[in-house]
Amino acid sequence: MLNRSHLLLFLGALLVGSWPALLQADQPGQMPSEKIPGEPASSSFLLVASKQMPDPRFRKTVLVVTSHGNTGHIGVIVNRPQDIKLDKIFPGSPAAKEFSLFFGGPAYPRQISYLVRGGETVEGALTISGSIYLAYDLPTLGELLNGKRPYKDLRVMHGLASWAPGQLEYEIKLGGWYVMPFDEAVIFDRPPAAMWQELYNRANSIVL
Repeated sequence: MLNRSHLLLFLGALLVGSWPALLQADQPGQMPSEKIPGEPASSSFLLVASKQMPDPRFRKTVLVVTSHGNTGHIGVIVNRPQDIKLDKIFPGSPAAKEFSLFFGGPAYPRQISYLVRGGETVEGALTISGSIYLAYDLPTLGELLNGKRPYKDLRVMHGLASWAPGQLEYEIKLGGWYVMPFDEAVIFDRPPAAMWQELYNRANSIVL
């Protein structure tokens, strides 16, 4: 079983030199643990960076985003795989070597989160759609990788993206983002390298 100190040491080593200003203590107590009761699934959507995106951390990115009440939006970048396999974090899981660790966003850079498609409901997760969940519980991730929980698709990230109330709406108004309906086929069935261009073309109604 992975212990938290091992994970933090690994992610700290990963981040040093890349984003030194972002190194900070994890704050899992401030992370949302579930969707607001009654909040519709339509509150989840895709963000596609426009060519006017001023922040280099988000250029040519695609994010899965969901709202959580009056506290703004939270999301993860889903098209930035890194040259790191999950067996570096879960050395005891043979399946872990099949998965790359993705950069999920600049907030909480040492926080692991993951999208799960299919299978059992992940306890304490945010429901993105009827069959997709965003979670960050490490023991559950270990069970998924060790075959103790069934699932169809899995994507694991470190870091998140988050916005204060009104912040994302302002960035959209400035032209930094395209907002698109959530499409699980694009997220899980397309190569990450092709995802941004496909959605950018779709947002601009470009037919090649």
